[in-house]
Amino acid sequence: MTDHARHYSDEAFAAKLTRISGLDGLFQSASRLYRILKSPETPRWVKAMCLTALGYLVLPTDAVADIVPVAGFVDDAAMITAALAAITARWDGEDVRGGQPGEMASGADASRTA
Repeated sequence: MTDHARHYSDEAFAAKLTRISGLDGLFQSASRLYRILKSPETPRWVKAMCLTALGYLVLPTDAVADIVPVAGFVDDAAMITAALAAITARWDGEDVRGGQPGEMASGADASRTA
């Protein structure tokens, strides 16, 4: 795992989802990665990729700081998109194909999910 993964926590992710709720594409993609991460069917290498991407998302001082209007979320969206693309190219799990919507997609508390 990369250094970004150590910044991930369910609480930080839930807080970040609140901040990006107006950015529908990023919100949906991040929620999808979260569902994949929390699924018991997900292989470890996929969970590691999810943790890395979500850790990058919650880290406020990444390549472009989130306080920079618009550009602050462009690098986050690129990281999330790249992680999803890499995962879907190499794994055909239920959550990758669409599966059931997880609690995070509806805005529920991330800490309640397994």
